[in-house]
Amino acid sequence: MQKTIKMQIIFMQIMQQTSQSVIINFNKQQEDTMALQLFDRIYSKRPGFGASSQKIADFLINNLPDSNHRSIQELADEIDTSISTISRFAKRIGYDNYPELQLAIKQQLDNPDQVSADIDKHDSNMLVAEKVFRSNSSSLNKTFDLLSESSLNQAVELIAHCQQLIFFGLGASEVVALDGYHKFLRTQVESVFNSDYHMSLMQAAKMDEKDCAIVISHSGQNLDTLKMARILKENHVPIIVITSFSSSALAKLGTVTFYSASDDSKYRSQALSSLISQMSIIDCLYMSVMRDEARHNSPKLSRINSVIEQTRE
Repeated sequence: MQKTIKMQIIFMQIMQQTSQSVIINFNKQQEDTMALQLFDRIYSKRPGFGASSQKIADFLINNLPDSNHRSIQELADEIDTSISTISRFAKRIGYDNYPELQLAIKQQLDNPDQVSADIDKHDSNMLVAEKVFRSNSSSLNKTFDLLSESSLNQAVELIAHCQQLIFFGLGASEVVALDGYHKFLRTQVESVFNSDYHMSLMQAAKMDEKDCAIVISHSGQNLDTLKMARILKENHVPIIVITSFSSSALAKLGTVTFYSASDDSKYRSQALSSLISQMSIIDCLYMSVMRDEARHNSPKLSRINSVIEQTRE
């Protein structure tokens, strides 16, 4: 009898711990979503939209002032869709109901950062510079809001104990990968980066669970990048993903996934705008690893600094 009661208590404790873990993860996802404004939420979920959701998203992005203060029926009639489809869309991008979506529309219209990012052909050079800096600052702040301490800790731990750290990125993401490789060359971590796609594929095929990969893709949907990531996954390689879209195929392949926020504008795509946010995420990982190495007075670090110093007068 006592043994049965003891087993029941243990079972209840396990269930309670599991429940708490699920709640914590759910709350974290909710916090990450709540940190984003309406347009950011739409852009982050866009790759996974069906035709109906895409239609609503396009209307809101292109006709936001006309969407303000409308009832759900009026908006459904304007977009030529159903009330239930709009309700599902609102929940899909993280709102509990339509009134919350309407509030988000108003907040988006009232947000000066979003307005200031749009560059007009009559803007002076100084005004263009001001808008670019504001847009970059806005992207960085949004990206910081999406960071979690647990993800940072896990990523730094993976990097610090890996046999090799390999960077993967194509197109504009190659710039971020190269920047990361250049930074981590200053650490004790054995870092590798190949700009050639076929060489990157071969590198991915050689890796195993003792290594670590950092894979960067703005969309998270690039077919070549996904091919590399799936090879890494098959080889049980820990993958640190940096992308802008939480619903992308690449985001789901990550052991740890970081999200970069970016603002779209007339003369600069989101992909280019996200570069500074992605580089900043890499910088966070690099600085954390460097901090830990500095604590141990690494001889390699001293030699690296000495070699770099010799290149300067």
